[in-house]
Amino acid sequence: MWKIYQKDKRKWTCFVCGVEHETYEEFKNHIITEHEEGQDYIKCPLHRCDAPVRDVRAHFKRYHPNDKIPKNCPLKALVWRDYRTKKRHKTVKFNDGYFMSIKNNSRFFYRSGWELETYEGLEQLNEVVSFKAEAIKIPYFYKGRQRNYIPDLVVQFNDGRIEIWEIKPTNQTIFEKNKAKWAAAKVYCEARGWKFIVQTEKGMRELQFRVRKQGLQ
Repeated sequence: MWKIYQKDKRKWTCFVCGVEHETYEEFKNHIITEHEEGQDYIKCPLHRCDAPVRDVRAHFKRYHPNDKIPKNCPLKALVWRDYRTKKRHKTVKFNDGYFMSIKNNSRFFYRSGWELETYEGLEQLNEVVSFKAEAIKIPYFYKGRQRNYIPDLVVQFNDGRIEIWEIKPTNQTIFEKNKAKWAAAKVYCEARGWKFIVQTEKGMRELQFRVRKQGLQ
């Protein structure tokens, strides 16, 4: 958070869009209301603070030097927008590329190593007939507006089951926007006899175990 002093009066300036505020509470409420948690900011995991920040490690070093960062909490915003520069934003980089699926006779773009591991696991799992990436659109409401949510995968099994998968690390399951998306997805899937699953680290380990197990049979 940046503090700007003008005529001896403190100003609280939004680090995303540059809007100035007279008080810290106005500054905090603006960021939480107008910007997206997880993408533009992360909340400090200490409940006594709960400040919106871009980098949790840097925030702790400055404001909570005697506290330890809790395990499994998100550490950085995904996109750093900066109103002060010509280059308005930069995105945190992940491993990305393309995976060629023989089972589906198509290429899948992956944005992280987790997505790649998931594609590889589904490709090898015999009970999976096919899988499609970003194949459906689900409407949901968040902050008073209707939006669209596109889950990561539609997975079809040889017994006729259909599952919708979202691939997310545990530390991103706490965000309110994700919770709104997934609540709408569960309703959408239940109406069609499908199942909605958020695949975290635990789900990834289970997928890998299922692939290894079939190799032993």
